[in-house]
Amino acid sequence: MKPEFIVGAYASLPQERDDQPAYYELLGKQEWISGAELPFPGDLATTANRAWLAHALPAHWHSNVVTAIPGTMRHVGADPMFGLASPDKTGRKAALTFFEDLRTAVADLAKLRGAQDVRFIEIHSAPTRYADADRMAESLHEMKNWDWSGAQLVIEHCDRYIEGQPPEKGFLPLEDEIELCRREGVGLTLNWGRSAVEGRSAQTAFDQVKQATAADVLTGMMFSGAGPDETQYGYSWIDGHLPMAPDEPTSLMGTKEVHECAQVALEQGSPLSYIGAKVCVPKDATLDERLAFLTHIHEAVVA
Repeated sequence: MKPEFIVGAYASLPQERDDQPAYYELLGKQEWISGAELPFPGDLATTANRAWLAHALPAHWHSNVVTAIPGTMRHVGADPMFGLASPDKTGRKAALTFFEDLRTAVADLAKLRGAQDVRFIEIHSAPTRYADADRMAESLHEMKNWDWSGAQLVIEHCDRYIEGQPPEKGFLPLEDEIELCRREGVGLTLNWGRSAVEGRSAQTAFDQVKQATAADVLTGMMFSGAGPDETQYGYSWIDGHLPMAPDEPTSLMGTKEVHECAQVALEQGSPLSYIGAKVCVPKDATLDERLAFLTHIHEAVVA
């Protein structure tokens, strides 16, 4: 069974709202794309935005994924103890309330589209530096019993906290998250760039894919680039969804790296549910150029 290919279209959306429906329409014409990774809050934030999104998303996309990382990091920025893995009761309670809002948004989107088109919810082991695996387990145990409108929870691994290294996310180590997945019966998603940022190396991404597949917990694999140089997308080692090389020459993620990781991910005992691409693009890129950046990753996956 082949995994669905999804695109984190929000990272490459045109800035002007009037141009965004045409981009979704173009993506919807690609037979190899089955859905989008949607940010929360993003266009899921309000009833009006959800109505817009329900109409903009191609009607045949039934394999969408919601990522909570934008809202999670916004809250962590305001409260360093916010998170599902927080050892602080108030911070963990605030995170659970945040996910109640996400759950409501997903239910509303399903109602607006007349279908349960979100298959997975990507959750994260915040807060930065202070994440506690036992508290994350408590949150997971509670959230598993909620009505997610047909979607399943998956932990998306981000860079772990490393003393002396400026964190991008700084959450739990992969080993802890794998154990949580086994214990609580949920899946794991990896993002190539976030793994590379953690270890400052393309090898880290490859090793973590092997580690997750050996544990037979890998549900999703997203490809975003990363690298050691400052670029138009931000500072060195930013979790900035760099394009793959050579679209972004400084990116450590090239055709070889994408293909090798994809092959390992597809070889585990349990079938991978989704694989995809999420990259930023130059601000003045045309719609076709935006699509091309995603197409190049897909071609590397299936090469």
